[in-house]
Amino acid sequence: MLLNDMQRRFKEVILDHPDVVANPPDDLQAIFEEGDIALSDRLKVYRNNIIGSLTDVMIASFPAIEKLVGSNFMEGMARSFILENPPAQGCLNSFGPGFAEFIETFEPAKDLPYLADVARLDIALNAAYYAKDDSTLTEGELASIAAEDLDGLYLKLRHSVQLLSSPYPIHDIRDFALSDDQDGQLNIDSGGAFLMIYRPQLDTEIIILDEAEYVMLKALDNGNALGEAVATIIDQYPEFNFQLFLQKHLFLETFLRLEAK
Repeated sequence: MLLNDMQRRFKEVILDHPDVVANPPDDLQAIFEEGDIALSDRLKVYRNNIIGSLTDVMIASFPAIEKLVGSNFMEGMARSFILENPPAQGCLNSFGPGFAEFIETFEPAKDLPYLADVARLDIALNAAYYAKDDSTLTEGELASIAAEDLDGLYLKLRHSVQLLSSPYPIHDIRDFALSDDQDGQLNIDSGGAFLMIYRPQLDTEIIILDEAEYVMLKALDNGNALGEAVATIIDQYPEFNFQLFLQKHLFLETFLRLEAK
């Protein structure tokens, strides 16, 4: 058996049902000598260490979820997720992007409808933190664009920018979960959220947006030219102030530097 085939088979067995580890298949038994410790016992040690380590990664990546549901619930949910969704690459910085969708199908979490969106916020924060470095669009660079060319301009969002909406106040829920003061109360039905998560400098930030602002950024992120995006937004939101929008996001450094022609 080739090394990569053996590694693949070992991973399949380790992340399979516990009964498979307790009774290793013949092809795996043929690779290892039994020794003083039974192969099944050795595999159990590997399984516990691997799943335990991946569970620790999940807990570190989703701190708000652990606070909201408790350590035991989080560990059980994370282990279930790991067995269904083992890492696809060696670097674990981005492990768990499907966790929100998993939570939506996880029966014990069915009475926590906001939980998946809180997980999406943690995922967005993680993605923003590990996004590649880039340069921001400046006022001077934008001012150098001829007026007749602005309608056809494509403003791209910086690599770290993540846009997220939810019918729940997930930023408040997350802040509440991670707060040291647990004496207060939070109304999860107090309204939804439109958020921009990004990394302007060395750390991530959460920016609260209004709905029109969020839709405008989504339009630009989807590849709409500036003129087309503005026309669509003004049609939907007649009170939308594009000038204030542009000033705000130039200040926040939301947009990616224009590509050289």
